[in-house]
Amino acid sequence: MLTGATSVLRLAPLRRAYMALSAATFNTDTLALDSRRGDRLRLRLRPVAAVANGPRRHPLPAPSLLTPTAAHPTPTSTIRSALAAAPTYRTPHLRHHLQPRHTLSAGSMSATGHEASAAATGGGGAAAASGGTVEVRDTIALTPREQELFDTLLAAARHAGASTTLRCAGGWVRDKLLGRGSDDIDIALDDMLGKDFAELVNEYLKSQGREARHAAVIQSNPDQSKHLETARMKIGEVWIDLVNLRSETYAADSRIPTMTFGTPEQDALRRDFTINALFYNITAGGVVEDLTGRGLQDLRDGLIRTPLPPQETFLDDPLRVLRAVRFGTRFGFRLHPDILEAAASEQVQVALATKISKERVGTELEGMFNGPAPVEAVRLLHRLGLFTSVFALPPSLESRLGDGYGAPCCTTMAAADAIARSMGLELDKDERRFLLLAALLLPLRGLQVPAAKGKPVPATAALIRDSLKWRVKDIEMTTALHDTAAELAAAHAVLLRGGAAAAVGGGEGDGAQQDVRVMLGQAIRKLKQHWKLGIVLAPVILMRAAAPLGQADSPSGSGSGSGSGASGSGSEPDADGGGELSDAAAARLEMARELLAAVEAYGLAECWSWKPLMDGKKVMGLLGWSKPGPELGKVMAAVMDWQLMNPAGGLQEAEAMVRQKYGVGQPEV
Repeated sequence: MLTGATSVLRLAPLRRAYMALSAATFNTDTLALDSRRGDRLRLRLRPVAAVANGPRRHPLPAPSLLTPTAAHPTPTSTIRSALAAAPTYRTPHLRHHLQPRHTLSAGSMSATGHEASAAATGGGGAAAASGGTVEVRDTIALTPREQELFDTLLAAARHAGASTTLRCAGGWVRDKLLGRGSDDIDIALDDMLGKDFAELVNEYLKSQGREARHAAVIQSNPDQSKHLETARMKIGEVWIDLVNLRSETYAADSRIPTMTFGTPEQDALRRDFTINALFYNITAGGVVEDLTGRGLQDLRDGLIRTPLPPQETFLDDPLRVLRAVRFGTRFGFRLHPDILEAAASEQVQVALATKISKERVGTELEGMFNGPAPVEAVRLLHRLGLFTSVFALPPSLESRLGDGYGAPCCTTMAAADAIARSMGLELDKDERRFLLLAALLLPLRGLQVPAAKGKPVPATAALIRDSLKWRVKDIEMTTALHDTAAELAAAHAVLLRGGAAAAVGGGEGDGAQQDVRVMLGQAIRKLKQHWKLGIVLAPVILMRAAAPLGQADSPSGSGSGSGSGASGSGSEPDADGGGELSDAAAARLEMARELLAAVEAYGLAECWSWKPLMDGKKVMGLLGWSKPGPELGKVMAAVMDWQLMNPAGGLQEAEAMVRQKYGVGQPEV
């Protein structure tokens, strides 16, 4: 009978494993090892019957409870005991709100995340969470800096005798009405171009003895959502964009509009969404103008709606389809049913694929990844039939896979996001993008496409480079995370196998612990400071949804048939109706926690920054070699592996290992 925080790992060799933990603390799930396919080990979840005295509860990791050892392997029982000592934790529905540095954690926060999914498809979201409406201010309160800026613009117009009406337009008005700060100030002019008004402002500033700065003129560039010539200038410490009110017509095969001066009403109707078509009339003393007649109410209702029929709006500028998804998930707003219908139409999807540059698609997608609900944004792209347009594969692969690869990609992305949030990992913007992109592309990792010089390249690299136009670093990190996730999953299997041997009195336990130290250390050194992303991805790569697509057989570690926490249908929820983690999601979280605990217990968290005890020159002198060769790299790798197994070892001990293993004067290769 187990009591207190005691935990014992009982396993039958390579067949059955389970952890019996204190019934007074919490109940967990049974894990089993499967030795099918030779030495390929798989973990599969076997749920334990619900305890009689309440729901299953899963504790959060407590790395602080682990004391890293200096020279000796830490038994599996130490890791298990440290985990068992952690407090119990009931996981609510997972939501998160992002700051410049994101803390991904489980908890009750703002209405984003999973709620944004319902919001974007008409089911509620922020509006529903707050009683049906969003709090919208009746007036706009200006900061002292904004008041000074607007006073300067009005004075400049008076100084020149201009009758120009000045209006703030777009996102600044929306955000201020929502009580948010905004530095995105666009000034709309009713009777002159932006560059002309900028010259007028500079003349006024000079007359007042104030600093005048040259205005940069940005030509219209539809691929960057710049339909009009824009003058960008800095007044004091504030940057502003100056544009004229517009009326536009579009050619059938182009995003480039024919522009003429328009009335405020015409300009408002040509904008993407009613909530972005509001004006703040500076000249009239700060009046908010809702010239579509629906902007303020849609803002209160948490509704994304186009001023004109959405089919017309999206065919004029298909980029607005992606902007609808981004704004909907950013604010937790619903998309109007007409938008959902138009976005899913073949005509709009073809226009998105043919009239929008890949650079701009990638920019919009990056905005979704940096927003508060990236998983829900990608899920919505899939539901609207836009996934394959955004994450486009080469035609040869599309013909093999069809358009069904979005579902498993969404599933693996959601699983990784849930683990990271449940573990409370602090990820900056780049780390979060690395993790979610690598998780999203897991099912595509086995595919390759021909390259210009004949050597095939991974399809994931081609997709990131050609369809998203993202950075080389994104390609490198995706490849590294896919490789190391499989290695870390294998290390976890060895960790359990070592615990099994120790539990049944076998002699294999110590050797397995040494092996897992090296496996963990090598993976960490590949990912460097981003190694925790690999810990998160390791359980995900074992999911059925993560099995490489388009292949008859899956590589080791993919778990195509039954993996730890395999989702089965590809649509598994992370939490059940009562807010508890589902069994499969809980098993994935447990695996990640065990890997993290092992890294901490073995003292490997900083091993990515360790310097080798010996450099190549030292090794060559020690072995009497006159020149380097392929064998030198093997020796250097062995030195680092020895350091991983012996973190407190010194130079003399490492030299003795090299002499013993390789021998002085051994023939060079």
